[in-house]
Amino acid sequence: MQNETVLGLSKLDKAIIIIGGPLLGAIIGWFIQIISSWLIKIPFVPFGLFFEWIVSWNSFWVSIIGVIAGLIAGILFALYAFSESLKMTITDQEVTMKRYDKEVQLQKSEISAIYMDRKDIVVLGQKGEELYRAQTDVKLLKIEAALLEHRFPWKTQDPYQSDYQRWVPEHPDFPASVNSLLAAREKALKEDDEKEAAILRNDLADKGAAIRDEDKRQYVRMIRG
Repeated sequence: MQNETVLGLSKLDKAIIIIGGPLLGAIIGWFIQIISSWLIKIPFVPFGLFFEWIVSWNSFWVSIIGVIAGLIAGILFALYAFSESLKMTITDQEVTMKRYDKEVQLQKSEISAIYMDRKDIVVLGQKGEELYRAQTDVKLLKIEAALLEHRFPWKTQDPYQSDYQRWVPEHPDFPASVNSLLAAREKALKEDDEKEAAILRNDLADKGAAIRDEDKRQYVRMIRG
């Protein structure tokens, strides 16, 4: 049996999500009529008519239905939290990343560096290209210890940090196609459209561009070779 280390949600995290989510939902559901009566007193509160409608119903049945709806919402939240969290399985030969039921296996021979970019774990290939990037809540020291134990090339920072340039529209050092994608991505960042920004990051990676974000500003390096 090969030696492996699994990193992800701790037992405490899992317990909080499994118990806390449905419990909080049920509590809010039980007191939904009281909460609604407070909310309708706030000027211009969104969905004011909906809260007025809740207040108008028989309080006992509103509480029962609210508890059921809260439990369901809590369970759905727990399922989402489990699928959203990154699970890393590390062996002496490879690292497997699983998130949103999407699994990526990376062989040690493919990897030149692994480091943390704020809350993102980043895996670089032998040419300096990004092989994988995803957010994780696992503590940095745990990740570092596990990767070093299995002799992966852990780095305390991006080894290409000095190669990045601040992007501005029509940057002269980047191809026109890269500048166009960066302009679209800047718009997505300003609109807090994380999904579109992630898709555009992948599109840019296909064109040989690696991105580092700082306060919605984009810093770019082109992959050598």
